[in-house]
Amino acid sequence: MSEFSTRKPHAPLLSRASRPTKQHAGKGFIVTGAAGGVGRATAELLLAEGGRVVLADVKRDRLDETVAAIGDPSASGVMLDAADPASIAAAIGEAEARLGQIDGLVNCAAIVVHVDPLETPWRDWEKTFAVNVFGAYEAARLAAKAMINKGVKGAIVSVASEAGKKGHKESLAYSASKAALISVTRMLSATLAPHDINVNCVCPGGVATDMLREVSVAYGRLSGLAPDEVFPKLVSSQLLRHIEPTEVARTISFLLSDDALIIRGQAINADGGDTPY
Repeated sequence: MSEFSTRKPHAPLLSRASRPTKQHAGKGFIVTGAAGGVGRATAELLLAEGGRVVLADVKRDRLDETVAAIGDPSASGVMLDAADPASIAAAIGEAEARLGQIDGLVNCAAIVVHVDPLETPWRDWEKTFAVNVFGAYEAARLAAKAMINKGVKGAIVSVASEAGKKGHKESLAYSASKAALISVTRMLSATLAPHDINVNCVCPGGVATDMLREVSVAYGRLSGLAPDEVFPKLVSSQLLRHIEPTEVARTISFLLSDDALIIRGQAINADGGDTPY
């Protein structure tokens, strides 16, 4: 049921600047999907907070451009195909060698396919789950084992989606994969608690990234609208604007920190108030 309000809509709520601390000083992190919006913003914030970061992505050109643009000697790039377990193992191993030890993993790598919910091809289900669920699990599993072997009390944060809670008809496989990732997060949290490795995920919505622009193109194609008509509508219902990647990165950084030790196995909404649970 659509909402009806007797009040006039308020003005968009502007983003607020933050002042990075050095809470991650000396720590080593791996960020997958790091050439994308949220992945890059997360890597940049972790670096600003004193961490060392290995950025991992399947797109070599964009990865190299991202590392060069960041221009921080504490950052380096490594190829990682989240649909290939051998590639994941090689990337995690290389990252650990560069960092000395892994203190945290951020799973940002993801794909989305938009299609009529009654016409989703089998191959789309396989491809989507391979990257969004199997790849995220494999990276988390290998990173956790590396932490355990060195006695590191680390953290793992995966980027799920509000779609994993509410679901979107036009991206059925994606929504189901993010729901699965939320469940994997819960189980890994319980499994890794004895090793003092904290596991959570964040559920963004409406973030101003290239992926959201792809969504607007797909939704436009399905609805007969121009992408420029769709994109402005994909905003938070409370913020009345798109969420910035840096805002999601702040939540991820907090969940990687010692301040979040009592937050465990949770799917934290970072969607500007759209998801009620």
